[in-house]
Amino acid sequence: MPPQARRPGIGIGLVPMASDSLPGVLCIFEDERFPGFFPLSLGRPVFDIGIGTQSLRGRLVDELNPESLVLLCRPYLAAVLEEEESREGTRAVQVNKLPEGEILFLNGRLLSYESELSDLCSALKRDSVLQKKGIVVAARLSGDRAASLAAYIGGLISDENVEKAIREIKRLSTVDGEKTRDDGEEKRDAIRSKALGAWAQENAVELEETGVRLLSHYWQLIGENRNCIVDDFKKNPLRGTAPETELFKGVELINENDIVIGSGVEVRSGTVLDASEGAIIIANNARVEPNAIIYGPCAIGEGSIVRGGAKLGHGTTLGKKCRIGGEVEECIFAACSNKQHEGFMGHSYVGSWVNIGAGSCTSDLKNNYGLVKAWSAGRMRETGRRFLGATIGDHSKIAIGSRLNTGTVIGFNANVLSVGFPPRFVPSFSWRLEPEPVRCELAAAVETARIMMDRRNAVFTAAHGELFKALERFSRLGGNAL
Repeated sequence: MPPQARRPGIGIGLVPMASDSLPGVLCIFEDERFPGFFPLSLGRPVFDIGIGTQSLRGRLVDELNPESLVLLCRPYLAAVLEEEESREGTRAVQVNKLPEGEILFLNGRLLSYESELSDLCSALKRDSVLQKKGIVVAARLSGDRAASLAAYIGGLISDENVEKAIREIKRLSTVDGEKTRDDGEEKRDAIRSKALGAWAQENAVELEETGVRLLSHYWQLIGENRNCIVDDFKKNPLRGTAPETELFKGVELINENDIVIGSGVEVRSGTVLDASEGAIIIANNARVEPNAIIYGPCAIGEGSIVRGGAKLGHGTTLGKKCRIGGEVEECIFAACSNKQHEGFMGHSYVGSWVNIGAGSCTSDLKNNYGLVKAWSAGRMRETGRRFLGATIGDHSKIAIGSRLNTGTVIGFNANVLSVGFPPRFVPSFSWRLEPEPVRCELAAAVETARIMMDRRNAVFTAAHGELFKALERFSRLGGNAL
């Protein structure tokens, strides 16, 4: 039986594990920690950032299989999200609207493995909220209590709080980022805990503490991707090669039991699929050209193309309709991005609608083997990682022969064109870096996005235009810090 395509992942659907005891409505929400995922979360909700074979949201939905779904996101993202959901039509979805009845709330930053999610949900009491340091993790509420929690969450991600977060990013960027320490986290935890406690008391809701895993920074996605691919594979009973798939003569499958190949896939001669260290999942209608080498764990999205001679290393995910060549190691590519030519990219995250020019390379290891610092929400932070490459926001472009330093961050709709190494942080809507940064005008950004999306048979709608307009305004508000 071939793997079936379903949103919002790369095209492999997991078999749902529904629970009769859980509410039929699942609400997945963002919280105030969305700036920790900039630039990846500038143009999409945190819960729709890809990891493993799908997205953070998709992993929750596929495992719980709710009757209907509610998504709570920042208001400026709602219109595009609603369009995407109406186009997919896989289940009843409401965006920033709450239905009647009992609702299971889950934080979109929640990352669970094996039975952790089902254990959490089965232990959740009615009229209770699980929290971690003042952050709502999960809740099971109905009626006025559910509406009150949705309003509480909505306040944290309102337009006003988005602009407040951007101003804070700009403020932090004006000081020496290398010397700035985040000494206020304990204070913020205390403030959050006090506010949530007051809300719970007012609504007669029981609060319980939990120690579950919540992602907080974009580099954690790269670190967890290998584990997510393996976990997704274990939860998916599909194995083997779909009947409609063509494996050309000379294809070598190593540890074939851990390889899933969907329908309509072409794997050309000379390709090696090596699943000896983890599963390889190739979704429907993908194409692997001759002499490619793919090491598991690895997930290749629906309709993607792996160019001839490419090397995809352990822990790599390609989203839908990507075009990838050269050497890639422990990277995540969101849907519809291109790296078609030779060049190395390691331990990196590439957003959607990104084009990386021929011969471009990333460094993912410092010469002194030290831990990498990277830009995050206005300052340089310790990541705790020895390997970290580039993080590239949606709709950005990297010129041919570019060299990206360890831990480089490139914003939304930036154009990297530099003689030497570009800065470690490239702001959104930057169109040229030398001799001085030049902003990309909104009309030019929209036209470029429209052309690129048309090449993938996608439509740049009025909602996309409003999203670009909002992000361009935010980038001006944040100056060269966003």
